[in-house]
Amino acid sequence: MRLVIVLLIPSLWAADPIKLPEPFHSIADLAAAAPPEFTADALLRMVESGKLADKNARLQLIEQAFQLAASAKFPVRMQGLAGTTTDTASGSLSQAYDLKLDALTLQSRAVEDMLPLDPSKAHELFSQIVRPTLAPLTCDDALVYEPSEYYRALSAVVNGGFTPKEKAKDEPFNLMQDAVGLATSPSQLAPLARAIQSAAVTATQRQMLWVRFGGLLDSIQPDQRSFGAALVQVTNLGASEVQAAIDKFQGKSRGCETDAANASTDAAKKNATPKLDRYWQSPAAQKLLEAGKTLRFASNTQTLSAADRATPQWQQQLADYLNLIADWTPDQEPSDAVYFHEKCVVYTSLLDLVPSGAQSEKILADYVDFISNSGMYQQSPAEWFAEPHTLLDRAQSDGARQAKILDAYQHSGNPVLVLTVILERTFHRT
Repeated sequence: MRLVIVLLIPSLWAADPIKLPEPFHSIADLAAAAPPEFTADALLRMVESGKLADKNARLQLIEQAFQLAASAKFPVRMQGLAGTTTDTASGSLSQAYDLKLDALTLQSRAVEDMLPLDPSKAHELFSQIVRPTLAPLTCDDALVYEPSEYYRALSAVVNGGFTPKEKAKDEPFNLMQDAVGLATSPSQLAPLARAIQSAAVTATQRQMLWVRFGGLLDSIQPDQRSFGAALVQVTNLGASEVQAAIDKFQGKSRGCETDAANASTDAAKKNATPKLDRYWQSPAAQKLLEAGKTLRFASNTQTLSAADRATPQWQQQLADYLNLIADWTPDQEPSDAVYFHEKCVVYTSLLDLVPSGAQSEKILADYVDFISNSGMYQQSPAEWFAEPHTLLDRAQSDGARQAKILDAYQHSGNPVLVLTVILERTFHRT
């Protein structure tokens, strides 16, 4: 199915070109060269800017974004468990998921953007969303599902996507009933309950939904990782209508966290905690990590001042460190992804340390060249983009530094980086 959608993208884009004024025309052209999740995001940002007056153009952009979003690399958003996101592969993925470039989030966003323009079309688009399978998770997993945006779109459609005639036939209520019946994972319970709480249905219908939701709590088969992550949210719902069912749900499974707390041996505790792929484990990476610390801290762990970092001794340490980076190769790390993220962290840290000037500009140029030519761009676009996005975020309070980063991105030749620049300069991030 995904291959078919990918093959359709060029024809979808070219079949009926949208006539757009500037700068929207240029943004659309740039977006067309990017991976589909970035194209969809850019089209939606044009609509959400409030600066595009042509209603028909906005309708077409939203529908195209919806179709393109189906081909996003990530099918559904996930988030890292507390305490697992620092210097880990799951942490990098969690950071990427936070960009909300997954198919489910993007399509849900398109539905909400469509609602004020064409409620019936928004309802139609919502019905076309292919909900991803939320496979059971194990205690090894450090990421859990986060489908809240889908249920927010559900609530919006229930409350504003039906005609009076459809409401008279109880179609909003039927849609909510279907949503309850299709839930399969504990991660869906809390956002689904919030949708029930906010649904514009009659008191009798809401009570019927709560009864069905209570049955879902009773029948759902929770895996330990999803159960543990969802338990607090479900417990804090404040839904007195299903309190008895919630109490029963709490006793269904202990969850990974409880298993670890109650384990009698270290081996049992280890089996109940997530397996983390930690960074800085190879000899080469450890050497870079330790050498990097000497550039930032004195022997007593006190942070080196700007004056300390202007001495010839520190400049020599920096030159030696840059040689270490130049000698570092992907085959020294467990995977290309680990190498990519570790090297991005190294460059980002250096750009925090090195004073503005020729040396800093050279490091920035090397960084942009590295990410622009990384295979991660094709393998996992959102995960790749999390790194340059982080660098730009960290420069938000420094206008001069931000401008230099944007200039470097603009001249990178990478479609996403160039697109980022025009979006930043046209709309600014929220």
